[in-house]
Amino acid sequence: MGKLLAVVVLAALVGAGLLGCGGHGDAKAQEVVAGRLPPPVPAGDETVGPSQNSPFGGDERQIPPSQVPAVSTATVSPTQVGGMSEAPVVVETAVVTSVRPEAEAPAVEIVYGYGVFVPSRVNIEVGQEVVFFNESGKDFWPASAIHPTHQIYPELDARSPVKSGQSWIFKFDEPGYWRYHDHLAPQNTGLVVVQGQPTVRDRPEVPGREDLSFEEPGALSVQDAVNLFKDDGLLERYILKYGPANVVKLLADYESRIGGDCHQRAHVMGRIAYQYFGSLAFSLSGHECHSGGYHGATEAFFRDRGTGSLSSDIALVCGDELNQFFRHQCVHGVGHGLMAWTSYELHDALELCDLLESLGDRLSCYSGVFMENVVGGLSASMGHVTEYLSDDPHFPCSVVAENYVSACYFYQTSRMVQVFGGDFRKVAEACSEAPATAHLVCFQSMGRDVGGFTRGNPEGAIQKCSYAKEGDDRLNCLEGAVQDSFWDVAGADLALEFCSLLQDTDEKARCYRVIVGRAGQIFQAPSELSDFCARVDESYRSGCG
Repeated sequence: MGKLLAVVVLAALVGAGLLGCGGHGDAKAQEVVAGRLPPPVPAGDETVGPSQNSPFGGDERQIPPSQVPAVSTATVSPTQVGGMSEAPVVVETAVVTSVRPEAEAPAVEIVYGYGVFVPSRVNIEVGQEVVFFNESGKDFWPASAIHPTHQIYPELDARSPVKSGQSWIFKFDEPGYWRYHDHLAPQNTGLVVVQGQPTVRDRPEVPGREDLSFEEPGALSVQDAVNLFKDDGLLERYILKYGPANVVKLLADYESRIGGDCHQRAHVMGRIAYQYFGSLAFSLSGHECHSGGYHGATEAFFRDRGTGSLSSDIALVCGDELNQFFRHQCVHGVGHGLMAWTSYELHDALELCDLLESLGDRLSCYSGVFMENVVGGLSASMGHVTEYLSDDPHFPCSVVAENYVSACYFYQTSRMVQVFGGDFRKVAEACSEAPATAHLVCFQSMGRDVGGFTRGNPEGAIQKCSYAKEGDDRLNCLEGAVQDSFWDVAGADLALEFCSLLQDTDEKARCYRVIVGRAGQIFQAPSELSDFCARVDESYRSGCG
């Protein structure tokens, strides 16, 4: 999952000493209302103000009962979308046939036009309706996060395009923070905050990581690969037998060969994984398929728990039962999902991470957010669009609040590699230009990317790290590279070879210290750890086991 684990753990150690998907309740039948917008709300009849008690910004507006349009309705059957209409669609004005009872809470109006929802945020009460008016001049399709599967609040989904000049009504029966988007232009998003008493739910049961054991999958036949993308039952069996991390790798490996949609299928995988493994689904998955596994697990978690108690649920999702290694992976995965859930609003996702109590958890969550910004945000073809990437190798680290800067550089070198076309000499130069407080994490991040570029070739990794200035910068690069090689027990041989190739005494000592510490976290059986320690150079074996 991005191989950022020890980088974050060590940063937490230095800095301090050492979270889809909740749609519940009965939704109002999905309807389309024909007709144009009602007259603007007269001054004095609307309330506009900043959001309160939420990490999300925006404004809010309510329509008085007198301004709620009474119109005839027509149910729209789901249809296959063939593309967006570029020209405005002319519709007939509806005939008034009913009046909304005065006793009901007034409906809230959201107008969609020019690629934005106005207002972008509304606060309502449980049971209140929202009318989505389409004034965009083309079809639109309101739906719940996370695109493209809409599983956080699946009832919040028009399930077919709404024509320009028409509208869609939805009744929100569940309290929480409900993000939505235009399915046909998913970068356009909004937020409905439903205020009310949250549904009480038990804490999700977290199985013990030590109780889980998975087989290694072999090569798939073409037919098996095709079935893995189409048959949910087969996907479920693979998850239970081989584990989520191996399954998402298979999806990534075979996507281009059979023409499957890896990202969307990984969403399904993440939801199934959450069903069986609870919050461990975050640490058991991987970042392949543009983090779709994380997104799916986040969808399942919010559907299971709702979003009415974010501050407590995010803190609980990874439990207290995991060791530091696996806890980081879990919280890092939640960070990926939060970035997608907030529709790639970087600052919103980071502020959700701030709800976590411990510094280590916040750093792990930040790292997932920043990694998703690069890995997921580049995938505009899937509707995952970020405004926080540019050709500036230091952006967005240069614009986030100071307390996020170091965490930003935990993954920023992966963006630098893209900007510089794989030239690690330039990456090293850019890390040298980073704020002094971010040098350590930037060069460790560079080392992780070096490891990814030189997989199975420790000599090549060592050579690329030589672009970093001798001393702490180079030591940190080497540390990141060897950690990348020793992500699980299968990497033990490569990690040992890496350390043995180093000639400088300080570099060799740092290398062995890192892999000895990693071994204690990865090897679950004492006998396996002892066997590893016996292979460590005797001069650096102290503390192993």
